Amino acid sequence: MVRAEFGFIKPEFCNLGEKPYKILGESVVTQARLSEPVRILKEEDSWYYIEMSDEYKGWIHSKDVDAVDERKWHKWLESPHVLVTESFSPILSVTDYRAINGAVMATMLRLVGENAGYYIVALPGGQAGLLSKNAGFVISSFGEIPKGSYDNIIETGKRFIGLPYFWGGTTPYGFDCSGFVQTLFLMNGYKLPRDADQQFEVGEVIEKREDLEKGDAVFFSTYAPGPSHIGIYIGNGEYIHSSGKTGVAINSFNPEAENYREDLDKKYIEARRYRL
Repeated sequence: MVRAEFGFIKPEFCNLGEKPYKILGESVVTQARLSEPVRILKEEDSWYYIEMSDEYKGWIHSKDVDAVDERKWHKWLESPHVLVTESFSPILSVTDYRAINGAVMATMLRLVGENAGYYIVALPGGQAGLLSKNAGFVISSFGEIPKGSYDNIIETGKRFIGLPYFWGGTTPYGFDCSGFVQTLFLMNGYKLPRDADQQFEVGEVIEKREDLEKGDAVFFSTYAPGPSHIGIYIGNGEYIHSSGKTGVAINSFNPEAENYREDLDKKYIEARRYRL
């Protein structure tokens, strides 16, 4: 039997783990959203080791992947898609309008048609579904997201203030620090690598804190040496981030501010500017 090499994620989202059977807690390395295209690099028992579109890798159970041939995979990606902008959106049956799946923000679904009030989207596994036109907008192909603005990034991030932290999270069910930043920039047409240390290696270096501008990524050395935590500078000495202590929150570099975090202030390294 020839091993499958390409596929798409079938559930609303799922965890990728560091090893087969290790997909919970701190074994989570990242998450994949519905219809995420993946390359299947190897198989062990009923588990796939996959690479996602951001080149991040992890283990996932084969039941969560619709394996396809390379031609179908590329054709799917080159087709128009709908980018989901709502935090959570049900996908309904085309026959009886019952919920058959769900899509979280930043999910990209292949568009196959439209009717009054709904996009008709293709789902991995061959089923079609209905997605409200209020839930997203059409893009020319997978990943081709129009450039947004730093204001859009920040305002989208503020929607999630108070959301609990989730290790490895990249969805509105819970983000980790780098997953939060990666997702916000992706929604505005900028593709970042997955982890904080990788994100530190791209963009324009901003060494001095007084040179910070709205939208800059600010880095901290927290649980591990080097850049292990990231947030987004929002102006007036404040930054928004997803922290293990607070979840998504806005904190300040100003010691006189109520939302000052002394621990992070002392662990600040420097910033990066990603040009939209």
